[in-house]
Amino acid sequence: MNRRVLAAAAAVGISVAVAAAPESAGALTPTPTCQASQLRPHFDGQQGAAGTLYDLWHVTNVGATCHAIGFVGALNFGADGRPLPTTVHWIGAKHTVVLGHNQSAHWRFYFTNPGILGCAPEAAVNMIVTPPNNSIPVLAGRGERSCHGVFYASALEFGV
Repeated sequence: MNRRVLAAAAAVGISVAVAAAPESAGALTPTPTCQASQLRPHFDGQQGAAGTLYDLWHVTNVGATCHAIGFVGALNFGADGRPLPTTVHWIGAKHTVVLGHNQSAHWRFYFTNPGILGCAPEAAVNMIVTPPNNSIPVLAGRGERSCHGVFYASALEFGV
């Protein structure tokens, strides 16, 4: 199933990239950009109030020290492996996050409680996320249950 989801993502041309800010002129050795292959996504739970839900996520760097700037992209998939309509709006200001080995950065996916909107979201059983500054997605293994696949992503921030 995981191979089918990643193959489907490649077939539909998933590519979310965020332009990186230039390194400061005084930097002697710039930290390399975090590659998707060194970041492992984790779902941390759901919270909410006043009709808005948010899912807490983080990525852990399993490689060498690197940096990321900006927002995570996403694409939901149904139980049959087909891509579902997914629209991610980015909110907040992006900034640089430097991650050493085994350090993490977190973000939130926000959406209106489907019960309030009177919709029944299609079951999103898998999701790929695309880390900032990358075009290669990583399988997250859990989808976002938002109405019509529309949700909001906060900027990546250091820590869990």
